[in-house]
Formats: sequence, C-alpha cells, structure tokens
Amino acid sequence: MVPKGWEEKPLIKLLDKIIDYRGQSVPKADNGIPLITARNVRFGYLDFSNQEYVDEGEFENWMSRGIPDVGDILFTTEAPLGMACRFPEKGRYAVAQRTVTLRTSNRLHSDFLLYFLLSEHGQRLIDIRSSGSTAKGIKSAELKKVKLLHPTCINEQQKIAKILSTWDKAISTTERLIENSTQQKKALMQQLLTGKKRLLDESGKRFESEWEEVTLGECINHTGGTALEKHVKDSASHHFISIGNYSVDGRYIDKGQRVEFNDKTKTKLLNKNDLVMVLNDKTKTGDIIGSTILIDADNKYIYNQRSERIVCSEGIDILFFWFLLNSTPVRADVFGRSQGGTQIYVNFGALKSMTLCLPSFKEQQKIATVLTNADKEIELLKQQLADLQQEKKALMQVLLTGKKRVLVDGEVA
Repeated sequence: MVPKGWEEKPLIKLLDKIIDYRGQSVPKADNGIPLITARNVRFGYLDFSNQEYVDEGEFENWMSRGIPDVGDILFTTEAPLGMACRFPEKGRYAVAQRTVTLRTSNRLHSDFLLYFLLSEHGQRLIDIRSSGSTAKGIKSAELKKVKLLHPTCINEQQKIAKILSTWDKAISTTERLIENSTQQKKALMQQLLTGKKRLLDESGKRFESEWEEVTLGECINHTGGTALEKHVKDSASHHFISIGNYSVDGRYIDKGQRVEFNDKTKTKLLNKNDLVMVLNDKTKTGDIIGSTILIDADNKYIYNQRSERIVCSEGIDILFFWFLLNSTPVRADVFGRSQGGTQIYVNFGALKSMTLCLPSFKEQQKIATVLTNADKEIELLKQQLADLQQEKKALMQVLLTGKKRVLVDGEVA
C-alpha cells in the first residue's frame, strides 16, 4: 500500500538524464584529468586508491555525452553492479564505462535517490532487472524501469536524506576513530615490543632490566599439521583451522568449517593458550604468512596442514608472545625466509633461528596488559560502528518506504 502523499514511479519519470559512456574506448594517460571507474565507486563514497587518468586534450571529446555536475549520482552498472555515490563537489573528473551518471529532475532529491539505490530494497529491484551469470550487469534501458517509491513533497525527501546523513557522519567519525586507534596500537607495539618505551612496574618505577636475546627455537615446542580436509563435515563438532581462517592481525576467522574428532584428527587438537601459525600464503605480498592465532578454549580447534602448533616454554607470557609473533618486524622476518612464487610458503625449521628479544616475565605481562587494553578499545569502537550501521539499516527500511513519517515544517508529513 502506497503511503499518503507518496507515489511509485519508474526512474525514467524522475530523472532528467542518464549519461552512459558504454561502448567507447577510454583514452587513458599517465596523468591528466582523474578518471572515475567502476572500481572507484564504492558503497556511498569514492575510493581513489586505484587512480587512472584521461589525457587532458581528449577530455572534452570523451565526455561529449555529458559532464557530471555537483548533485549528480554515480552508479556502477557492472563489475561491480549496484555501487553508488555522489559526484565530487570540487575538481574535474572523467567517467569511464560501466559507470553511469544519474541527474535528477525537480521531482526527486538526489540524496533521496542515493539512499534508495544503497538500500536493501533498491539493491533487490536492481538485481531483478540485471542479467548475466558470472558477472551481473544492468543496461540503462532496464535501470530506467526500476520503480522508486518516494514522497511527492521534495522537502520530505530532503528531510529523510538529512536524517540518514546524520547516521553517515556518525559512522564516518567512528571509522576514523578505529583507524586512528589501530595506527596508535601499531606504534605502541613497535615501541613496547622493542624496548624503546619502558613501562612502570608495580612500585611505580620504570622497568630497567636487560632484555634477553633468544632464538625462536630456544623458547618453544612445536608440532606441524597434517592434511585433514577429508574429515571436514558440516555436522562435525570442532572448529577447523586452515589458511583461510587466519586474519592479517592474528585473529581466528570463523568460516563455518567443522572437522570430525576421531583417531586421525585428535592428534591435532589444540589446547587453550596454544599458538598456531600459518606457514603459507596465497598472495605474493605475504599479508597472511606468519599470522599466529592464540587459542581461546580447550577441545574446540583442530589445525590443518601448513599450520604449526607452538607451545611456549616456562617464563614466557602467552599474550606477550602472541603480540610479539604478530608484530611487524617478526612477520617481515617470516616473509623474508619464505619461498615460492604465486603461493609462497615457509618451512618452520627456517624460522627457529629467528632472533627475538624478551624482557623479564613481569615486564612481558605489563606489555601484554597495555596492548590488550588497546585491543579492547578498538573492539569497543568496532561494536559501536556495527550498532550504528544496524540502526541506519533499520531507519532506511522505515523511512524510505513511508512506514515512518518525518516532520516537515513542524508537521508530520
């Protein structure tokens, strides 16, 4: 049922123009006018981490179908399908194939259109009119047919968009806080795990004792994994640790894989406070190799081949050692000892000679506590971010459908 004061119209009735650059060959150059490609358009924002350019002399010719303006919406028609964001407020930009420019008429506020395109309902309507199997796409002719439920009052559209933008700002602020806190933690790890910064002991005095230089092999016991893929079953009881379960920062990523507990797999059962390190990586850059997970419970995890179980010797704080193994210098050392091409790997024997510096047990504990508190702060911010994103999602569902009305000029619309 259409709410009072709302109507449902196809986009063709609400847009002044769709500028589509399909079918042309982009005159790319090493520098010139920045080019916005489908890779740059993300879910509500532009990402210029992969920047390409159009020759300045070819700009007018390439953009002869129309130059986007402030207030226009950029929308990706394929690879990937359905990303949308505002056109930048400053600067000149060219737009590549697979990205169209949507210019609204005076019946539709551009920000309301953007939030519709990013909503679950909008994405579903776009998907219905898309085609293709491996790489879905939508033609401009089909995009024009997508129906948009909207208030006929432009002020109500604007008010809805303004409310949602408030959540966007809160989300962006929280994302920046997470990034800043993450960078601060990295700097703290670099200082604390190398002894450049010394903490205070229980008496309030700074730790002064010398750090001991050891090799990895001198302070651990270790056991390699074995191929257990054939024991993986959806209904099995234990979490499976394989290469895909390691995060970049040494966390366990649960992908739902479970493995049977039997005579073959029980030898690879991990105990609480064990460490398990991944010894291969599917990328040349080595983002994952050496990543080490700290096991949080008994009788829960079983590890696969290309992982190494690590048990610390006495006098080593487990949390400290986990932070140390995941620190940038140690991970770089692991990567430096790796071999292979498209998929790199390292033999654990080659890692046993790695040099590590260990402070006293009490200083290890203090360092681990400080870094754990930094982690908790980041996790709290991530939870706040997830809550904000969920609140925005719920708001979009009711505001963009008219189930919840907003105040316009002091009255409920």
